[in-house]
Order: sequence, then C-alpha cells, then structure tokens
Amino acid sequence: MKIERRELLRLLSVSGAASLLGLKAFRSQAQCLTTPDILGPFYLPGAPEIAQLAPDGAPGTPLFITGTVYANDCESPVPNAKVDVWHANDGGGYEDDHYRGIVLSDGNGQYAFQTILPGKYLNGAQFRPRHFHYKVSAAETELTTQVYFEGDTSIPTDPWASSPEAAERIIPLSEDAQGNLHGVADVYLDVEPLINSQEDPERYPGKPVIRHIIPNPIVEEGKVQVYLPEAASTSLQIFSLQGKLVASPVRGQIRAGGIQEWNIRVENLHGLKLQPGIYIMRLLVNGLPADAKRFIAGR
Repeated sequence: MKIERRELLRLLSVSGAASLLGLKAFRSQAQCLTTPDILGPFYLPGAPEIAQLAPDGAPGTPLFITGTVYANDCESPVPNAKVDVWHANDGGGYEDDHYRGIVLSDGNGQYAFQTILPGKYLNGAQFRPRHFHYKVSAAETELTTQVYFEGDTSIPTDPWASSPEAAERIIPLSEDAQGNLHGVADVYLDVEPLINSQEDPERYPGKPVIRHIIPNPIVEEGKVQVYLPEAASTSLQIFSLQGKLVASPVRGQIRAGGIQEWNIRVENLHGLKLQPGIYIMRLLVNGLPADAKRFIAGR
C-alpha cells in the first residue's frame, strides 16, 4: 500500500501546517523542559503571522518544520502558543523583512512553518552552525532558544551549540523524493497543563485527533494518545515521507470515546526495527483518515 501523491501532500500538511526530534525528548516531568539559548542580535519584535518564512523563489534548500508545544507535564499539548521564529538566509545574512515569522499552535498544540535551510556566518574566527532562533510563549511564560541540525561540522567549535544543554536541540533532517528537507521540533514549556482538557469542547470540537506521540524520538517503544469524540473502530498506520506504508501498529480496535492510549513499537510490517528518520503517523477512525502527525524513529 502507498499513499497517492495528492494524499501524501495533504498528510504532510495536516501533520505539519495544521500543526524538530523534539527539542526535549520525553524523560520525566522534572527533566523534559526545553533548555534556553541566547537571543542573538537579530531579533525584531512584531514579526508577521505567516507560516512561509522564506520569500517565493528564495535561494536555498526548502525546509519544512513541524512540532507540538507541550506543557510541563511533558504530555499535555498547549493550544494557541506563540512560536516566533527567525533565521539567516542562504548566504548567512539576516534580513529585516524575510526569514522571520510567527505561527500559533492549534487546539492540539501543533504548529508548522516552511522556509529554507539557514546559511552559516562568521562569528569571530569561527562559523556559527546553521540554526533557527525560537521565542515561544504561552500563559505569561516565554522561552528563548535555538535549534541546530545533526551533522553540522561547526557545532563542536560553537560555544552555544556544543553546550551539553543544547544536545537535545540538535535535530535530524530527512529528505523527501523532491529534495525537500523535513524536521520535527517539539517544545516543552514550563506552563501548567489545562485542567480537564479532554472535556474542553473548544479544544476538541467533535473530531478525532492524535494528541501526542512520546517520546520523540521513539527508539524502541513509545506511546500514542488520541482523542475520540465517540466510540469507534480505530487504527494507526505509519508511513514514510515518500508515502509508503511501513507499519500498522493498531488495526481496527473498538475504543470508547475520550482519551485513548496505545503502547507501540517502531517496527515495520515484518517485525524489524524502523530505520532512523522522520515518519507520519496516521489515525483512521471507522476506516477513514482522521488525523496525522510526524514523529522521529531514533537510533
């Protein structure tokens, strides 16, 4: 089985735009919070609310980032969080009018933006590694941090990216068949989770959603939590970025309405461990696609 190209593009949109390796992989409530980093000299307040940071036709490799903003219990999504992002252009320069923007997390805490892979620039005698700047805020709490990319040879010589506190903010990128790059970045803010969120009609307006996938990345086994507005036959499928079905961890289970959870192993249809990379988790309800979310299968 393979997703048709149109459906794959829709899934990539749903798993992102309706919404990096998480900025903090899930470990415990005391340790999950995303660590801060320096603001840098190029922040400008009042960035536009746009999901496309790079202008049309901008040089560079297209890059799509998705993620979820979580509360300090490490699993409750934070709706309407403000995610302010800025970065250098392909040549390593910062511009006032482009390569910056604000996106808001949706009712399930998910956010997404598209841009290009940032360029490097000299900081003294050394190049700063490619990176995004993040300023994430919700409930009067604000986090300023940076995100780096696996395999960047400038990380070891950079005083901020090489810090032990930045280790889990160095994210992998996967390339699709069209040469676009994809990353997943979950942010863990020090805010309290919503009370009785599973009963909040504004947050769950009568539709099934994938609430969270933790840890992110999943190395051996993880947990998928979904919300169902009513009892239904439920399935979970895992697809590659190329749209190929690689696993079906849940098949046609009847579950009651409300919050439901499954423990899953990141194994393919033959019971072998998935190759490291970014995948799409799709939720089917009564045999029909209902929601999708990206996650990372780790080493």
